[in-house]
Amino acid sequence: MGHYIQAVIGKREAVRSFADRWVPAEVVDLPQDCALVFLTDALFDGITELFDEPDREPTSPLTLFTSAIRRALEEAARPGPLAYIETDYAGGRGTQAGVLLEHGAVKMGPLEGTGTIDRLLKAIGVWHRPGEDEFDALGLGQYRHMPGE
Repeated sequence: MGHYIQAVIGKREAVRSFADRWVPAEVVDLPQDCALVFLTDALFDGITELFDEPDREPTSPLTLFTSAIRRALEEAARPGPLAYIETDYAGGRGTQAGVLLEHGAVKMGPLEGTGTIDRLLKAIGVWHRPGEDEFDALGLGQYRHMPGE
């Protein structure tokens, strides 16, 4: 089974702060007082239109982490840290990448490779039981595709 998502993840308050600014943003509640918002095409377009500026982000493993998305996340990452993640797996092979924003700035990343998402989730306070990782602790495996796909 594949896994292909782009999402903003953090503690519920910080994610709601981000989502409240964007009409097409829908909050998905997760365990451990966390939540996520998928970066759907409609949300990406809405943010890009508002921050109508040339993309100045250096090349990174993150496909949709543009200057507009960075700016929107920097503004929202004041009440608490936010992780932006991207996965692209099929048949057990693929990539994962992400970035951590806190206090209005990028704190970690962009990062890529095995364990990247677990590292970012740990930085926002996600814990796990023996035999699982942070990704599993939030049940992110059940979100295999973006809404509408």
